[in-house]
Amino acid sequence: MKCFFLFLSFSVSVFAQKTIKREYDAGSIPREHPLDFQELKLDVNLDVKQSLVKGTVTHLFTPLRSKVDNFYLDGRSNMTISSAKLDDKDITFKKDSVGFTFFPEPALAYGKKHSLVIKYEVKPKSGLYFMGWNDSSATYRKQVWTQGQGVENRHWIPMYDDMNDKIISELNITFDASYQVLSNGNKLKEKDNKDGTKTWQFRMAQPHSPYLIMLGIGKYEIKEIKLKSGQLLRCYYYPEHKDRFEYIYKLTPQIMDFFEKEIGINYPWKAPYSQIPAQDYMFGAMENTTATVFGDFFCVDSRSFLDRNYVAVNAHEMAHMWFGDFITARSNNDTWLQESFATHYQWLFDRESYGQDNFDWQRKSAITSALTASLTDQKAVGSSNGGTTRWYPKGAFVIEMIKSIVGREPYNRAVKRYLERNAFKNVDSNDLLVAFQDELGISLNWFWDEWVYKGGEPAYKVSYQDIKNSKNERFTEITVEQTHEVNDLVSLFKMPIKFEVYYRDRTKDTIITVIENQSHKISLPNKNNMEIDFVLFDPNSQVLKSVNFIKYQEEWMNQALRAPQMLDRYDAILQLKGVEMNKKRETLISVYMREKFHAVKAEIINQISSDTAKESLELLLAAVKHKDVNVRKAVAANIANLPKQMENECRVLLKDSSYLCLETSLDKLCAKYPEYQNEYLEITKSELGNNHKNVRIKWLEINCNIDKTNYINELVSYSSSNYEFRTRVLAIDALKRLNFCNETFIENLSNAITHFNGRLANPAGQCLEYLYKQNSYKKLINDFYVKTKISDKHLIKKWMK
Repeated sequence: MKCFFLFLSFSVSVFAQKTIKREYDAGSIPREHPLDFQELKLDVNLDVKQSLVKGTVTHLFTPLRSKVDNFYLDGRSNMTISSAKLDDKDITFKKDSVGFTFFPEPALAYGKKHSLVIKYEVKPKSGLYFMGWNDSSATYRKQVWTQGQGVENRHWIPMYDDMNDKIISELNITFDASYQVLSNGNKLKEKDNKDGTKTWQFRMAQPHSPYLIMLGIGKYEIKEIKLKSGQLLRCYYYPEHKDRFEYIYKLTPQIMDFFEKEIGINYPWKAPYSQIPAQDYMFGAMENTTATVFGDFFCVDSRSFLDRNYVAVNAHEMAHMWFGDFITARSNNDTWLQESFATHYQWLFDRESYGQDNFDWQRKSAITSALTASLTDQKAVGSSNGGTTRWYPKGAFVIEMIKSIVGREPYNRAVKRYLERNAFKNVDSNDLLVAFQDELGISLNWFWDEWVYKGGEPAYKVSYQDIKNSKNERFTEITVEQTHEVNDLVSLFKMPIKFEVYYRDRTKDTIITVIENQSHKISLPNKNNMEIDFVLFDPNSQVLKSVNFIKYQEEWMNQALRAPQMLDRYDAILQLKGVEMNKKRETLISVYMREKFHAVKAEIINQISSDTAKESLELLLAAVKHKDVNVRKAVAANIANLPKQMENECRVLLKDSSYLCLETSLDKLCAKYPEYQNEYLEITKSELGNNHKNVRIKWLEINCNIDKTNYINELVSYSSSNYEFRTRVLAIDALKRLNFCNETFIENLSNAITHFNGRLANPAGQCLEYLYKQNSYKKLINDFYVKTKISDKHLIKKWMK
């Protein structure tokens, strides 16, 4: 290998500094607060039948200003304060729709510590959720759990509810002794009371942001795992899920061990790390300090594990114990300092556990997501309006680019310095930038300008020529143009990019150079006068970008066959989509047979699925029984295109270990071969599927197309409040496809639309809207709402247009 490098140790001179400009962002301004809250102690009782919180909260704080004659606490209009005392004396307060203003007399002075004690009651509509306590069918789990992010804890605690403060929290709760209770920090007390209740006391030893306060209550078993470092993990699970524990919490100890080693700082909290599942949880999970809540749809068995499991989310939330909890963004525009880092370290654990190709595939997906998001707007990663794609996958990719520029070991040193310097504090993007400056002696202002403070991604047009000059010297001249629109939000990008020229004798030449202008020409000497096999621009996609690289078909085939990195082989296969099968079949089959990663194999299956040539049929027949479930899923997804003679071989997919593969196969086989539909239904009649009954619901939907009478009632029942939200959504979508409506289904839709979980409420609303637009159902729906009393009917009416 011959290399021509522009060494990045010269980065200070190579990357001349520019004045950083950024779009005005109101979300970058931290909320003002005249008080420094230091402790929050909450004594709470819950009336679960009334969904009522009865609490006494004590705030310890110090004024930050010389004179404070009023201060504000967040709350809600349905919150009632019965008593408020400042330093044991009554304090006047005024209520509005979103909180309370307090008027101390005399005014508070800088530096003195004060105590505010508030007794209150509230029936929270958000933040704290009472689950299943009034369920007459007794099929719903009885739980209480909280979701504090972004500013939801104010719905059940009168407090300063923002990310830019740090407090020691303590929670004392009295509840039915037959239940388990979890909150942040150490459990200091678990006391039995004479009335059949217990009182639990949890307290943090170190400060954290108020939105991270949590409470979880339910029927659980707890398994403790002690790591070699001495750190204790406490894993909550449902008593009936003992046989699922290893799949729910798979690799949990390894995640903690890996992060402590990779980050270079041990788990920073003086408390066990606990995790607890919750029913109908609206997100994947939430990184409450020392006590993560996650959706119980991750409580999977060995088969469901193949389709969706907790490993990646587990790693993401655990990474937040450092990035988000240990250090916390000062304001919303720096959300990426939490979510991008948690996503990035999740990727790193994925690489540690499943290999480089999996890590690279995560990056590939991030590129696709970022480029798609930029079709809508070009907000920055460091913007309060950046959105999920910029804060999670794009930001994670940006972090990997920082690492590629400075090196892994220097990056780790800088990040460790950043964490240790800002331990238990709020941070902004500049704090991270300064850590790199101070630890490594380099300035990355140019990078922050391009990738953090501005938006968009570079778009490159690339071509090359194989040139011999008058001196008979041969070289490869590569032309690179930046073709994206440059505006106030998006600049030309300056990035070190690698170029590789591969020759027919399997040698290569490499150069790394900085691309910063609108147009560049790069020359690589071909000293041995070799024929070019293919050329790579930014091999393995180290830079987040779009590329139009002009190549001949033969070059793409050569790249697919011989590029050393999976992403470059995958990109080459994609470029063959429009090529006639007779011209690419041999290449596709050859790549498939030697390829290890499922995404490349899946794309080949997509392209070859309708080919009736003997070699292609042999490949597809083998793929049906491939050991990698993702390859089998690719076959199932392409059943509609497969040659008809494969019908019998595809039946094996109806007994697949993957519930999703089974469901897809049942659906597509019935559609393609209706003459065998009854046989397929007989094979799968005993399958329920995953936690959400995906196979059973699909089975019922197909049967209802034949005979609604015997199957529709069961399908409608799965849309009711007796089931968790994912089961309900699957049933609602199936009934929508069947274009079915009756009063029972309208009632179930109504309940779903008024549910706090938008992932249930929105699909239900869309179904009602779809049905209401049909004249055959409009009267039925109107009549139902005339005779039926439903709370929050305004939430339903907005879908009836």
